[in-house]
Amino acid sequence: MEARAKTGSSVGKGFALLVPFLLFFAGVFFLSMYLYQSVLEETAYFGLIVGERAPEESMDAPDADDGFTPVPGATKLDHTPSVAYGKRFARLNVDGWSIRNIPVYLGSDKKILKNGAGMSFGSRFPGEGGCTIISAHVTRDFAELENTKAGTTVLLETTYGTYRYRVSSQAVFDGTDRRYMNAAQNADLVLYTCYPFENGGKRRTQRCVLYCNLINDAEVGG
Repeated sequence: MEARAKTGSSVGKGFALLVPFLLFFAGVFFLSMYLYQSVLEETAYFGLIVGERAPEESMDAPDADDGFTPVPGATKLDHTPSVAYGKRFARLNVDGWSIRNIPVYLGSDKKILKNGAGMSFGSRFPGEGGCTIISAHVTRDFAELENTKAGTTVLLETTYGTYRYRVSSQAVFDGTDRRYMNAAQNADLVLYTCYPFENGGKRRTQRCVLYCNLINDAEVGG
């Protein structure tokens, strides 16, 4: 009995000594996964920080969909356009930006944002009424967003009509504050990206948001 007790005690002590190591390695694993998701994919997803594109570099965003043709003249929609998720339906230009002709796709997942800007699924298409919410990476297409002033003109050309907006205000939110994602707000167009552009290689935990209002209401019967 005494020998069995000693053996059981030894096993218990060995297990107790092993637990901290197991917890340590589990912590390293989960921390690594967190860093991959939150840091590599968010702050360095395009170019791994070293390859970030400077906003003063004047260039057009690549046209990843040769079938895209913008249509002039605004249209007031009476139904939701037939646009498949992940399909390009618009291009975006902001007055004063050197990055031009930014392609806009339906959806805003990581795969879509590798190619351009994405319209949040569940927000409203231009011309439908309500708020259109578009995002892009600060290291790519929206590198100049935080420097955009109120009064700036935004042009959104779609496959069914062209819409002009004026920036009414700018705001900065913590990344966990999702108010800027609310489609039921007093704005016709919301543009947002990670903030700030100059982050010293740290994780960008904030969002810079531009609120815009339609300025061609008469053309769409507003």
